[in-house]
Amino acid sequence: MAVSLLLALALLSATAPFATDMYLPTLPAVGAEFGAPDSVVQLTLSGFFVGMALGQLMVGPISDVIGRRRLLIVGAIVALLASAIAALSPSIAIFVAARFLQGLGGGACVVLARAMVPDLLSGREAAKTYSLLMAILAIAPAVAPIVGGLLAEPIGWRGIYWVLTGLHAVQLLVVLKIVPETGGQSHRDQSSDGHGHVRQAFLVRVLSNYATVLKSPRFWGFLTAMAFAFASMFCYIAASSFVFQQEFGLSPRGYAAVFALNALGMCVGSFVNSRCIDKLGTKKVMLGGLCVALLGNVLLLIAVLSGAGLVWIILALLLCISPNGVIMGNSTAMATGLMRTRAGSVTAIMGFGQSVLAAVVGPLMGLGGNTAVVMSLGMSACIAIAAAGAVLATRGFTD
Repeated sequence: MAVSLLLALALLSATAPFATDMYLPTLPAVGAEFGAPDSVVQLTLSGFFVGMALGQLMVGPISDVIGRRRLLIVGAIVALLASAIAALSPSIAIFVAARFLQGLGGGACVVLARAMVPDLLSGREAAKTYSLLMAILAIAPAVAPIVGGLLAEPIGWRGIYWVLTGLHAVQLLVVLKIVPETGGQSHRDQSSDGHGHVRQAFLVRVLSNYATVLKSPRFWGFLTAMAFAFASMFCYIAASSFVFQQEFGLSPRGYAAVFALNALGMCVGSFVNSRCIDKLGTKKVMLGGLCVALLGNVLLLIAVLSGAGLVWIILALLLCISPNGVIMGNSTAMATGLMRTRAGSVTAIMGFGQSVLAAVVGPLMGLGGNTAVVMSLGMSACIAIAAAGAVLATRGFTD
């Protein structure tokens, strides 16, 4: 795969974490401006992921039939317009709606970028490419909160959304200039003799692709591993700004540094993954990553419940978050490898499950009197379920 195309696919996926993470340091400021409680402010995160879920679910299987590129263009335009609306929002309700639309467009870009990998590569090469994508993607959440923390005071959360608008404009330009068409079983049903028959054949093909994917028990295991690993990380994403800024008294810049450290750990984990796949295989590397994540979550629970200091909590979180690129990258590669011609449908369902879980756990992190305890319990429960799914999916699996 050409380096320019790999970087283009990384950008198409990276704009989503930028749209989520860049304004995290300003969440308390958003609540203060609109007079909204924490649980309502966190709906701006959940609304984004609901939009991502629907965008992926609709666009993925359609792209298996008609191709990827023109759907990418539409998704990039929707994300661009939604970012501008978010920057101009006069109320929390409109802001949540804009975030939903931003997620809808972003979801289309994410699912199509992931679906293009098995269009071009297979086996361990696809797994390494997914891993490299995860490593590149880790740069986005590493940089985004730092940028957000630096910009929070001089330009505020609205200014940050104008920056995101510019990023989505670059995304659209990249799609138009660099990304080619890579997939699509056919652009039209040549055997049909009328528009009604064309539409019927198209719908049948889309539903058939979904049905084939959903009938695979192994796919469900990989879906569980990927989606719940992400949900564990999202418990941290949704709660961390309140934990570190309100409970531990860090400034937005201090919080951004902590967040960046964990994102950098995820980047390193993904890089190690790409180096180990050829020697150990995707299965062993993914299960090893899950073991590290489980250990980190146990240590995090002990640190939080025992009242350990900030440093110990940060170190435990580093073990929790760093393996996520390994877990999500390898589970996605193995799942798409099961049905390469239906990669859009596979990545759509996986992205939908990932986004729905994120939308559910986000508001839950605002409940209870101790956000750190709620965060650690949520992270531990999700990673345990992810591990169970991975064990079931990889039983008898050979690379």
